[in-house]
Amino acid sequence: PLLGRHRGPPISVRRSETLVTLTMATYKERMALKSKEEAEKARREKERREFKEAQELESLKRVFKRLDKNQDGKVDVDDLSAELTFLQMPFTRKEAQMILWEVDDDNDNAVDWEEFRTTFHRTRDDKTGCEPRKLFHVIEFLMHDKNHNGVIDVDEVLSILYVRYGKESVDAKMQDMFKDEDDKNIRFAKFMDIQRASAKEAMRNTPSIVPSVRGLSYSRDPSKVLDI
Repeated sequence: PLLGRHRGPPISVRRSETLVTLTMATYKERMALKSKEEAEKARREKERREFKEAQELESLKRVFKRLDKNQDGKVDVDDLSAELTFLQMPFTRKEAQMILWEVDDDNDNAVDWEEFRTTFHRTRDDKTGCEPRKLFHVIEFLMHDKNHNGVIDVDEVLSILYVRYGKESVDAKMQDMFKDEDDKNIRFAKFMDIQRASAKEAMRNTPSIVPSVRGLSYSRDPSKVLDI
């Protein structure tokens, strides 16, 4: 070769530089692909969430319309008493009034659509157990009673309670309650019995403590939110 001729870097170096360039390009492509996949996943999750929320809202509207017997845009004591009688729950008029009073924010002796929707979402998302739940349990049961026959399927009950109390606590009580029964249709009274039993079982597994009034000492949190 001629003296002074620039030969450039050795072939091995050029190959290494090419490999680094390709690797960087591949990394960028992978990151771009990953970002695209994450964006698509977020989009699908948003669509599923919005679809679920829309379904829930329609179901809630259906229950409100069912309870509003005279179609005046409010659920009053006569409306609730009629539905509880249909569900074979022995309630006095005063007890039905108390159920509505707990969530009657404007104190007009009835629950309108905004109060109805607000109490459902507020109680559904409550983690403290402090929200009134009596009307909520009625609403929740009716949302699953799509045939308007006063019963819901046991699988629908399980889908509710597994999320709320955990599979282990619910299954233990379900086996006790249904070991001698073949009918898997659940009426409202049985629905509430299962909730109370599951709540107590869950508390037994994970007891919580709250301050009691006397002496500010601590005691076990009672299963106070399920009585109806």
